[in-house]
Amino acid sequence: MSISFLLQDNNQAVVWRGPRKNALIQQFLTETDWTGDTNGLDYLIVDTPPGTSDEHISTVQYLQKAGAVSGAIVVTTPEEVSMADVRKELNFCQKTKVPVLGVVENMGTYCTKLSDLKFHETSLDEDNTDKILNLLREKCPEALDCMVSANVFPTSGDGPKGMAQQYGVPHWGSIPLDPELLKACEAGTCFVESNSQSPTSQSLNNLADKVTKTLPVDEAE
Repeated sequence: MSISFLLQDNNQAVVWRGPRKNALIQQFLTETDWTGDTNGLDYLIVDTPPGTSDEHISTVQYLQKAGAVSGAIVVTTPEEVSMADVRKELNFCQKTKVPVLGVVENMGTYCTKLSDLKFHETSLDEDNTDKILNLLREKCPEALDCMVSANVFPTSGDGPKGMAQQYGVPHWGSIPLDPELLKACEAGTCFVESNSQSPTSQSLNNLADKVTKTLPVDEAE
């Protein structure tokens, strides 16, 4: 559920102050038919922006009144600019008594097939991709199917794993920055089905397994 579903123009900005936003959050939680054609939800996932604003406080308070706060999954990239905000989020969870299920590192590593890379010599204007790929096809064709990775952001200290240890919460691994995942999201297709052998799919499946293991669904319900 999103306010964007209610707007006439998807590019329209919502310029509201706190009281109106808080009222809408309450309306979403209490007046949306979350069951639909099913017998109920297994999980209600609230995706919040970075920060500790009124929206975060209101969402937590409304859900706590309903006894429906199972925990928070905190997502961060590995550089200090991001982790500085996330440490505030972890502190927010402590103060509001929201259990932190795990810390996830996102987009720390760029991951793609070698054949999808662009190759340059001394300038980005000099594209030697075809030359390099043809050479690889001739000399080492099996290399073209290899996955390659590189760190996108400089890791600060011990990174998200060290931050999780500092706050005494689980570290739930990392999800690579994968162009194929972005394409699947924009196309509305299931990435883990179409790219089942990719490292990114394995990371996503591991994360889903951790969620279902930590918060198992009672099939009897």
